[in-house]
Amino acid sequence: MVKPSKTAGKPKGGKKVLKQLKVKGGIASRYTTRNQALNRLQLKLADFRRLCILKGIHPREPKKKFKGQHKTYYHVKDINFLAHEPLLEKFRELRSYERKIKRARAKKAYHAVDRLEEKKPKYGLDHLVKERYPTFLDALRDLDDPLTLAHLFAVLPADKRHGIPAEVVLESRKLSLEFQSYVTKMHALRKVFISVKGIYYQAVVHGQEITWLTPHALAQTLPEDVDYRVMLTFLDFYTSMLGFVNYKLYFDQGLRYPPVLDTRLEDAAGGIVAVIHDLADRMETDKEQGYAGGAKKKSAQAKLTESRLATLGDKLAQIGDGEVDEEAEAEAALRAERSDGEDDEEEAEEEDELERAISLSAGGDPTAREDAKVCATLFKGMVFFIQRECPRDMMVFIIRSFGGEVCWDGEGSPYDESDGGVTHHICDRPMEGKMLAQREYVVPQWVCDCANWRILIPCADYRPGIVPPPHLSPFVSKDDEGYTPDYQATLEKLQMQAKAAREGRSLADVSGDAGARMLTAEEEAEEEEREYARDLQREAKGIPYSRAMQEGRDHTADSDEEEEGSEEEEGSEEEEGSE
Repeated sequence: MVKPSKTAGKPKGGKKVLKQLKVKGGIASRYTTRNQALNRLQLKLADFRRLCILKGIHPREPKKKFKGQHKTYYHVKDINFLAHEPLLEKFRELRSYERKIKRARAKKAYHAVDRLEEKKPKYGLDHLVKERYPTFLDALRDLDDPLTLAHLFAVLPADKRHGIPAEVVLESRKLSLEFQSYVTKMHALRKVFISVKGIYYQAVVHGQEITWLTPHALAQTLPEDVDYRVMLTFLDFYTSMLGFVNYKLYFDQGLRYPPVLDTRLEDAAGGIVAVIHDLADRMETDKEQGYAGGAKKKSAQAKLTESRLATLGDKLAQIGDGEVDEEAEAEAALRAERSDGEDDEEEAEEEDELERAISLSAGGDPTAREDAKVCATLFKGMVFFIQRECPRDMMVFIIRSFGGEVCWDGEGSPYDESDGGVTHHICDRPMEGKMLAQREYVVPQWVCDCANWRILIPCADYRPGIVPPPHLSPFVSKDDEGYTPDYQATLEKLQMQAKAAREGRSLADVSGDAGARMLTAEEEAEEEEREYARDLQREAKGIPYSRAMQEGRDHTADSDEEEEGSEEEEGSEEEEGSE
């Protein structure tokens, strides 16, 4: 009888086979280190970082770091996701192409270097934008960081030592101006706050709140402890994303994209004033016009008619009052009717455009629609003159977003300061002896506070040369903080009075006063004392508190009359006693 072998039933190959048959699981199978990912993808560290930034993949922190505490870990699924990215081949081509350029530069073949630089392969990121943001609302929700970084690089100087090319700065400025111009045209701006870091803005676009930060208009220094290559990689993706978003926003409103940029105003630092909005024309009219602008060329007959109309006033003056030709009178009357009709059409178009902007940003919510309408017409009919020491780009952006008009001293100003139509003068230095009686002189903070609180705050506290009130942040809620500043309580009262005035209610119903003037602290204390005295009189008469609350005004009037009568009786008793 043959004895069974001890190795019967066991796999051949010993410990090695047993180790292979063990099922791997747990943390070790779900995570991988960065060096393992580099070996699998066959990439250099710089290309791997760029690819992770573009794809939106971040390092992970496993509960147990099985390869050591000082290792960087990634999820295995993320690395598998990167392995199928078409940009991998592009990065390998760029790596080999850079070696060719390096060899040509070492041989001092500069003509070959220039030729290779011109034919350097390029890659696009459009497929990544569509992959990371399947819908337009997803892109709008994630638009805060792209706008902040684009506005930052728009004011940075082009620097070869830090690797910031001039083309990137120009592209960032162009995209920033396009988005600001859209917000201005649609009156979508809602909040502004000036801080030490910069200027915070918040706009409502398609019902989504977008908040971004812009630097102050000052000379920017480039610190040495910042990795600009990482920031430029983020900006590379963000510029592609902003291009998609801006195109979609303009296309939905029937506007041409990219908008026409007035180079003369841009050279004069005109900001968003240099962006010209024109309605999108058909492709046939674009081909007939032969240039990018949307304005139609005037025919020779139209130019001749305009020149004749321009000289009509001089002709009538020469003829005299009694010898005016009937044809000239009829032509003048026809021109007046035509101008009136054009004005009516322009007003109707403005109303339609405003209603479209309100419906786009607020939707069907009545509260949001009312707030959007107030924002769009807050500065309507006002003309602001911006003095040169004030930040023009910020003031133009805010004022025009809330329905006002702006002008300044210099090239590109739409209005002339000497015309007499300026209502508010924005300055940040004392103007003693130079103020005009027909203008209101305010500091830039007044514009921001009015925009945040949706009211026209009295200008007395914001005159140049005096300390203005505190600049309250609209991003902080008193309910969250548990504290209400004194000036915020004053602004809330003004806000309630403005709302009552829009609804046609009496200001006395809101503030407890007969007029629109705010009560001082002493007057409020006196009012509380009178109310307390009235409550005591009602309690002495046996009037229930519920009945007093229902009849409110009647009891107040009766108690006032009783107080007056009691004062008269006391006065008469004192006179009799003195006699």
